[in-house]
Amino acid sequence: MATDLEYIKLFNSCIVSPMKSVEINRIIDDKIISNKSRYQSVRNKLLNLKEYTYRNTCFVTEPDDLFLKRNPKIGNSFFSRSFLDHSVFSENTGIPWYFIACVHYRESNADFTKHLHNGDPLSGFTRQHPANRPKINHGPPFTFEESAVDALKIRGLDKETVWSLPKVLLRLEQYNGIAKAYQNNNINSPYLWGSSNLYTKGGFPRDHFFSLDYVNKQIGTAVILKVMENRGLINIPRQ
Repeated sequence: MATDLEYIKLFNSCIVSPMKSVEINRIIDDKIISNKSRYQSVRNKLLNLKEYTYRNTCFVTEPDDLFLKRNPKIGNSFFSRSFLDHSVFSENTGIPWYFIACVHYRESNADFTKHLHNGDPLSGFTRQHPANRPKINHGPPFTFEESAVDALKIRGLDKETVWSLPKVLLRLEQYNGIAKAYQNNNINSPYLWGSSNLYTKGGFPRDHFFSLDYVNKQIGTAVILKVMENRGLINIPRQ
């Protein structure tokens, strides 16, 4: 597993394959930017759940009107905006929408009829690892948003507060699973670096089977982020 500095150095040295440039920009335009609001919706649902839990924990014994009387400077709009209004959340709050978008692309080619967990169909529970998800208050079929919330929560990503570039790259690699086979063979994960100068070959053509000759042809998530930054679509903090 790379250190923060190593992730930044890899990102800075990443050169996108010229042969993949048109494809990458098409993915960004047609699959990511065009669906930005849906990825933001998932982030906001996670934030609403987090804030609702915090409110119940802190104020369960004190009604809203009494709390406001004790704290008049907070204002009457505190609860309605802090816990109910999605617009109160800034772009820098919670899981970045572009993180969700990159995972969605890798897991299912950004197909909104598939689970964010692993690309299984939303018409049923997940079959691949993690299986039998999502755990919510109804059975299939599921919406993309409610299943995506479950996928991110079971990995504890809703509790993370730091989303600097190294942390984004680390969590993307962890989402796929940091395989010792890559480390043992000095190969950068194609989940991040596919279609760049940092990946040539080596990977898993199927679960639990590694091949040095296999070439993963999907675009890497770090490569997508690099192009998005170069185009001025996002700005990922370095620390």
